[in-house]
Amino acid sequence: MGSSFSKESAVHRPTFDDRSLETLRRYLCDYNPPKGCVDRINILLYGLVGAGKSATINTFLSALDQHGTTTNCVPTGDDPSSLSPQLKAYKLNSLQFWDLSGWNVLGDADQKTKVLTMILEGRVPSGTNLQHFSTDLHNAKYLVDPKNVIHGVAFIFNINTMDNMSKELMEQFTDLQTIVAQKYVYRIVIGTKFDLLGISEKNHYCIYEYKRLQEKFVKLSQSTGMEKRIMFTISNQWNGNYIEQTKCILALYILENMVRNIDKYFKVTQ
Repeated sequence: MGSSFSKESAVHRPTFDDRSLETLRRYLCDYNPPKGCVDRINILLYGLVGAGKSATINTFLSALDQHGTTTNCVPTGDDPSSLSPQLKAYKLNSLQFWDLSGWNVLGDADQKTKVLTMILEGRVPSGTNLQHFSTDLHNAKYLVDPKNVIHGVAFIFNINTMDNMSKELMEQFTDLQTIVAQKYVYRIVIGTKFDLLGISEKNHYCIYEYKRLQEKFVKLSQSTGMEKRIMFTISNQWNGNYIEQTKCILALYILENMVRNIDKYFKVTQ
């Protein structure tokens, strides 16, 4: 495959064929959460403004569709509603995805910490305006609701610009992911927009073997202490009304990883 690829250093090796796609989709669509998750698994997508959080939810929902029909039910990009300060939830079967404003616009470091903590604990219902949000833990309006407790967090980065993050933003991210870890919430990193790295579309199936991506994972791991095995990549670019098999499998592979690890945690602790 040439010097731009290194199979030996790949952190993930998903299989790309019809059978694998069907197996992933069936597992996720038929999944029944353990009792500790009530009736759903809550996955929070968290990242900077423009990182691709909302687009990633659309990709997940499209990949989960039986026919891979694309959806844009979550506002993205230049859509004014995509910049809404509201915390929003999108449920499909037993999976619920939570979307919120970029963490770089949620106030100072202390405010970010308090907002994230309360969201993780299930104190913040869908539809809450985070710009007018009280982080007072004793506020009766924000009691813990088991249906809103977050079980997994996906930190979203634009894979092309993550190397240019300021030292301050990287330190904030490190602190935020530490909070998630301390709450015993499963966490991963998803790098979006790998289409812009320069790898041809015919080689998207071996994206994890691409050296430029591997180098980015190594750098992020060294900066934050997070393991490369919990770092993934996704493409939110589609052609027409259907999501291609490769991009579909990449998305579902990420979701399966989160669901299996969350499920494993609850089975061990029950």
